[in-house]
Amino acid sequence: MGMKRSMAVLAGCLLGWISSAAPASARPARAQDPAAQSSEDAALVTEALKEADKDRRRGEFRSAIRAAEETLADTPGDARALLLRARCHADQDEYEAALADGKLALEAARKAWPAVLPAALRSQAGLCLTLGRSVEAAGLLESEHLAPALDARDAWALARVAAANGKHDEARTYLEAGAATGSDQEWGGLLDKARCQRRLGDLSGASETLVAADEKTRAEGSSEADVLVELADLYFEADKEVAEGARRSAGQLYEEALRLHKTHEGATLGQYELYRFNWLRRRKNAALILDEYLLMRPESIPALVAGTSANLDDGNLKRVRSRLARLEKLAPQRRDVRALRAALAWIEHRTEDCRKELDALAKEDPADSMPARELAAHLCDLYRFGEAVPFAKEATERDPADYEAWGMLGKALANTGDEKGGLEALDKAQELAAPRQDAWRDNTRKVLKRMNKDLLRTDDGDLSFAWDPRAAEVFATYLMPFYGQARKELAARYGYTPGPTAIEVFGKHADFSVRSTGFEGYPALGVCFGPVVTAVSPLAEMRGTFSWARTSFHEFTHVIHLGLSHNRCPRWITEGIATWEEVNHNPSWSRNMRRDLVDALANEQLIPVRDLNAAFRTDRIIFAYYQGGLLCEMWVGSHGFPALVHLLEAFDKGLDLDEAFADVLKQTPEEVDRAFKQRVQEITADLKIEPRWDAGRVARLRLSLAPKPPADAAQLERWCEDWVTVAVGSFQSGARIDAEEALRHLGAEEVKHPRAAFLRGEIALAGKDTDEAVVQYQKAFAQGGDDFRARMALASLYRADDKLDLALAQARAAEKDFPGYPEKELNAERLVGAILTAKGDTDGAMQEIQKWLDCESGDFDGRMAVAAWLMTKAQPEQAARRLDEANQIDPFRRKLHEQWAEALVAQKKWADALREYHVGPIIPSEMDADKPAEMGDKEKAQWMAHEATCLRELGRNAEAQAKAEQALELDPACELANEELGKL
Repeated sequence: MGMKRSMAVLAGCLLGWISSAAPASARPARAQDPAAQSSEDAALVTEALKEADKDRRRGEFRSAIRAAEETLADTPGDARALLLRARCHADQDEYEAALADGKLALEAARKAWPAVLPAALRSQAGLCLTLGRSVEAAGLLESEHLAPALDARDAWALARVAAANGKHDEARTYLEAGAATGSDQEWGGLLDKARCQRRLGDLSGASETLVAADEKTRAEGSSEADVLVELADLYFEADKEVAEGARRSAGQLYEEALRLHKTHEGATLGQYELYRFNWLRRRKNAALILDEYLLMRPESIPALVAGTSANLDDGNLKRVRSRLARLEKLAPQRRDVRALRAALAWIEHRTEDCRKELDALAKEDPADSMPARELAAHLCDLYRFGEAVPFAKEATERDPADYEAWGMLGKALANTGDEKGGLEALDKAQELAAPRQDAWRDNTRKVLKRMNKDLLRTDDGDLSFAWDPRAAEVFATYLMPFYGQARKELAARYGYTPGPTAIEVFGKHADFSVRSTGFEGYPALGVCFGPVVTAVSPLAEMRGTFSWARTSFHEFTHVIHLGLSHNRCPRWITEGIATWEEVNHNPSWSRNMRRDLVDALANEQLIPVRDLNAAFRTDRIIFAYYQGGLLCEMWVGSHGFPALVHLLEAFDKGLDLDEAFADVLKQTPEEVDRAFKQRVQEITADLKIEPRWDAGRVARLRLSLAPKPPADAAQLERWCEDWVTVAVGSFQSGARIDAEEALRHLGAEEVKHPRAAFLRGEIALAGKDTDEAVVQYQKAFAQGGDDFRARMALASLYRADDKLDLALAQARAAEKDFPGYPEKELNAERLVGAILTAKGDTDGAMQEIQKWLDCESGDFDGRMAVAAWLMTKAQPEQAARRLDEANQIDPFRRKLHEQWAEALVAQKKWADALREYHVGPIIPSEMDADKPAEMGDKEKAQWMAHEATCLRELGRNAEAQAKAEQALELDPACELANEELGKL
């Protein structure tokens, strides 16, 4: 093994990555010589540096550097202290200082500290790799000072450098050497042994090695963040959020690592990747994790790479350029930085620049699939699936074993409509990835296979459909013409006719969600990839609560937008235009999130337009839809509808957000934000309702408030209102005692603030003291206050006491405070209707319910009830309109088609009535939510006789006669059929 190497391995047990000096002897005359210290002094210094390095590994850099500098003050050439300081600088992204100290450490080690030399070489080479200086890193690793067959740390360093220089066979040799090293190494050696095993695909072996490394660290006092993060990374790679992986949580390991070292780069980035991969994880916001880290470590190259990549996926090109510029100053030759440069060039329509960069990268390392694969991934995230396909294919050709590239190819193909090719690519990815699992890949493969097996595919010219074969005839009757009409209407509006489009209708929301995102639980009803639309069937679990027609129209609007802009428009703008188109087509299709708008304005949480794309990856996705729609409504009002088309064209030309806004709107994004805030103030100005206060905002406000009132009258009023806000926010979060304590600050001033009385009423009501609640609400109104929820509460209390006139007055006042409140159970129009019904005023009640229906598209039962009432009022045209809307919610209800047919007959709309009389009997009883009995012969005959009537009125006498005769075959006593035969 050699004396020098034996000393190095022994010292590694003392200092981990640093490697301690050889045993000291008597102190010679030269201060920089390690032998200058007594053995007792040497042991003290060694122990001090060991503890200092532990501080470094806990993120306590000041104490670690202080210990290093104290050592250097006594022994200026101590390579261990120099290396410790270098690593502290490197861990804080102080690259020049780290390089300088690393160079000094190397010089010192070569002169007098040979045992430290391997660690110094590894450290300096690793820093060079971080900075993209792979050739320089290769020149540093002097093989005579390293022993990859004995020390996995050496093997891992050599393998990384070889791979970075495109020498993959050489890298594999080193990885195999590292993986074969012994299990008697200290924890740092075991950590790198596991890294070698993992890179070779031996995840099980790597896991065992890391567990052994963790056991060693725990035996020495506590876990090491580096070991925990590597184990978490391995679990994430192995499980990728599959359900079976929950027993070994990567997330918990990242959390544990961050408790040990709160700014640990690997733990932070691992957590970020975890939350970004699975949007169902909502405890933290992935973008916020990264942004907060970059505030602390603005020069972190891996974090900047991750952030730039995310910004590219979100279409935030201004931030991409800013971050990429920083990366190009710090590490211009890193391959991932150059790949980002190529991706930005492609997205900016500088295709030649992109190809030039990709070709240069390929020339340096022909087997590296990463640049092409990452560009394909960015394009998929931007919904530019067609453009992603050739780059994903290129990646699989460069490295046929790259399972991630095959997975990306599968996604791109499936979302351009080639589900067969997509499934084949995903199957290949699964084969190559073993034993690595992937929830997205597994889920998507299952759904694509189930689609091929269970769904019926039907073509209708440029539109093709995949849906449940049992429901196919009903779907064909309504969905086919609806999509065809939407295509015709939107093509005329935008001056663009899309190509062939596939519409996939899923009977289970979970299948829709997986087909659309790879995971269950996506809070939407439809998704458009361009040539492919996915949608939830009206038969799905939430049947009877949403309009399939609204979803269909919204998604087909995307077909136009994405085609017109070649999928180059930011997602939030296409979603905004589609949301605006919903309301433009049918006012009842409004998302009606004015309540959320009040809250967002009060809490200063309107989303800046630069961040709207990113919001679609968070729990604010539904609000992002709504805000996008309001922005488009604002632009139509200020610039006219053509502005929306011109925006799409601007993005198609390659303009970014700033350029497109300047070209079309003559505004900057920040000016748009200010204009939108003013628009929101106008929308919400007449809404009288207490906001739902954000807990963080309330906490900050509480800390900012003085405990004693100010003397100035205006300041006093503001101070009181702020304390009321703190009180309300506290009560809303369940802290009643804190709320009451906040109110006590007002003292005698409380009577001047009706919001305080409203809160007192809420508190009393929560305590079931209804009498006190009534007193407080009345007091607040007497003080000039007004609040929708208070009005509704008081109306409900009066109604419970059978004081219907008082209840009606409060309910009507609530209706003025917030007309069309979106929550069914707290809607004033519905409450007014219920009170009027109790008073015997059915007509008045139904008129109120109509107001509710005009802003709520998913109430099936309400539409059926109103339609029946309208028929009694001899208004069949209005009844038919409501029944059409009900059909757009749930077409699988026999009673609906019967009522609709009667309304159509009353208008002499024979063709439409014929359709309804045909559809009613073909609805399978098991699909009818009303669970009717199977239709008997007499009932079937009656429906057929009605068909005969419609056919006769349409002049189709031969068909009418045949239909009447069929009816009589089923029921010879059918009077209507006999009458029809008599008329023919």
